[in-house]
Amino acid sequence: MRKNKRIPFIGDLARINVGIETWANEFFTVSERIVETFHLQEYARPLVGRGVQVRSLIFTHEDWKSNQDIKVKSNILIFPKMVEMKENEQALEYLRMGECQNIHKWYKCGIREEWQIVPSVKLSDALFVRRTHIYPKFIKNDIWAYTTDTMHRVSFKDKTNWQALIASFYNSLSFAFCEIVGRGYWGWVLELMPSEVEEILIPYKEEHAEMIHKLDQMFREKKNIDEILAYSDEIVLKKGFGFSDEEIQLANRIWKKLSRRRLERSNSYI
Repeated sequence: MRKNKRIPFIGDLARINVGIETWANEFFTVSERIVETFHLQEYARPLVGRGVQVRSLIFTHEDWKSNQDIKVKSNILIFPKMVEMKENEQALEYLRMGECQNIHKWYKCGIREEWQIVPSVKLSDALFVRRTHIYPKFIKNDIWAYTTDTMHRVSFKDKTNWQALIASFYNSLSFAFCEIVGRGYWGWVLELMPSEVEEILIPYKEEHAEMIHKLDQMFREKKNIDEILAYSDEIVLKKGFGFSDEEIQLANRIWKKLSRRRLERSNSYI
């Protein structure tokens, strides 16, 4: 399937880059309570920091507010130069607290011109979760939230239909290729680096955009992944690319066999 080039790679349709590397996530990613305590509203930006904080295909403002309500770290701090903060004593207090913890001396923080300024804080169209457990996640970044290096930043190439791209990803063939090109982190967690994400085959067609809201609803209703793939395989693989039922079943068995083998390794880490 790689050789016949009938199905594109994700890299043909999008560019994948690592998320923001703060080198001190515990300091630069904070809950709303910390923002309010130290008057950091001017520097706080929406954050989606972990795959478990996304329960759908489209990360919306309401999803971000829900994360705030349950007091997870839903903000990233984007600080300017010190001279621009001299009037905000509470924010300076927060920075001094970080210096008391020697964060300004940590790797990469210590070699910055000003340690509190995180580089490469670009936004992205979508997010791809770097490490996953049961199945991989590809998410539309509907509110332009920032993310750390726990997720990859995805930028759509010209003329790529984002709805079609994300909907097309949720199928047994693409899931199988995630297991093939990825690697086991701690043995049993699936990790995919940017170059590996770009190597995933994705049966992309623009008409698959019509599936996006149905798929988003199924994830929000916590439907089983087998039920979701049964729905999407029928449209993406069978109708979209002419796969037979036997070929679809084969792709699904490959994904399940490889993911099960990976998950079973967790027993050796207990």
